[in-house]
Amino acid sequence: MQTIFNKPLFINQKTLNTMKKFFAIAAMAAMVFACNEPTPGPEPGPGPDVPGPGPEPVELPACLKGSDYYPIVMDAVTYGHIENKVAADLRVDDFNTHLWIWENTYVAGTSTGPNYFGEVEGWVALQVGSVGWSGAGFCCYDPAKLTKLADITANPADYFLHIAMKSQDAATHEFVFYSDGGAEAKLAVDVDGVYGFARDGEWHAIEVPMTYFTNNGLLWTSALGAGSVPGNNVDVIPTGGHNVMAVLSGASGALNLDACFIYKPAK
Repeated sequence: MQTIFNKPLFINQKTLNTMKKFFAIAAMAAMVFACNEPTPGPEPGPGPDVPGPGPEPVELPACLKGSDYYPIVMDAVTYGHIENKVAADLRVDDFNTHLWIWENTYVAGTSTGPNYFGEVEGWVALQVGSVGWSGAGFCCYDPAKLTKLADITANPADYFLHIAMKSQDAATHEFVFYSDGGAEAKLAVDVDGVYGFARDGEWHAIEVPMTYFTNNGLLWTSALGAGSVPGNNVDVIPTGGHNVMAVLSGASGALNLDACFIYKPAK
């Protein structure tokens, strides 16, 4: 067997200097490489926002797809759908148009829950009081708006009255339109009549051709607004004015009225 002895490694000065130069050159090359290595750019961020499909378009019922609207009772959200098709805004604003309760015959009711159009907005809710009769009028004092009503009776076959009601009592409600000279054209809304509705607590829509009223004496002319002046604030009763429409509910019962307007249905 051959025995191998490990001998210590001796490096002379010349070899040591050579090794130092080698390692120095290697270190400098590494530094140059590191300096020349391209600096990584920033991480790519998210791309530009891509607009989504947007909200689904609102599918309007047929009664809001017409033209030449004269709203009397309508919430603000629904009004926004037809605003550019309004001939005259007859809604109560306590300035140009008021809802006058006659002789305190109605008291305030409660409008809770969705209205006829499904909006969580109010409607006309009145309860017949204890006087023994009831009556209220939608009275307009704006001459320009009243004058526009003449277009309806000039072409009554083009227009319809739309109203929505709900109730759980059997009261008959009478709608009255007044001509320039005071002549009355009336419509009775009962339970079983042509223009009646079920008293099940749900909303029901009723549409009446305006020829029904003109055939019963209704006539609006361009002189209708003469002498009418709106009040200058809610505490001042205006002068002149005209009851565009009145409602009477007899001696008892509740009136819940919404979506009341005259319009031209789409053809």
